[in-house]
Amino acid sequence: MFKRRQPLTKLQLLRELFWPSMGWVRTGKFLKHRILRLSDSSYKIARGLACGASMSFSPLVGSHFIQAGVVAYLIRGNLLASLIGTFVGNPWTFPFMWYASYMLGVWLFGLFGFENLGEMPDEFSFSIMWEMIKSDPFRLFVPWLLGGYILVVLSWPFYFIIFFYLVKAGKKARMMAKEKRLQLKTKREFKKARRG
Repeated sequence: MFKRRQPLTKLQLLRELFWPSMGWVRTGKFLKHRILRLSDSSYKIARGLACGASMSFSPLVGSHFIQAGVVAYLIRGNLLASLIGTFVGNPWTFPFMWYASYMLGVWLFGLFGFENLGEMPDEFSFSIMWEMIKSDPFRLFVPWLLGGYILVVLSWPFYFIIFFYLVKAGKKARMMAKEKRLQLKTKREFKKARRG
């Protein structure tokens, strides 16, 4: 029922991931309206959004939705909000988030005497990185995983505070706009009744 008549090709899907056809502004507006229409309290919605946003530091890309949903369920956050929150992690933000995760992991391992665990070669390219992943995946993945989950925990309160005040302000503005529309409708009906 909701499928496209002509499915997108893999190249078009990749393009949509980096630059949506409806544009970033319209995508942002859609997500904002979707969040503000959720019936839960601002606390539950903010908890869910924080779960999704903070989970973007995790290197386990395919499972961000699942991890965010599980954590949101455990702390009684909104599940749909947790899925929407994962959009904080996108192709534009992932490189910065993952670099921070990896470097934190390397620094922590260095504190415990494992200096060469996350050591990168002097010359860096994707072919060298691919060879590193094939020959010794733990050298790259273990520091990244450790740093990622520490940043998930550390960034959650930050995201929660931001999202809580944004959602609260958005819901208040929506309620005021609704009341204003109701007052205008009442005035129109009153004028109509007086004329008739």
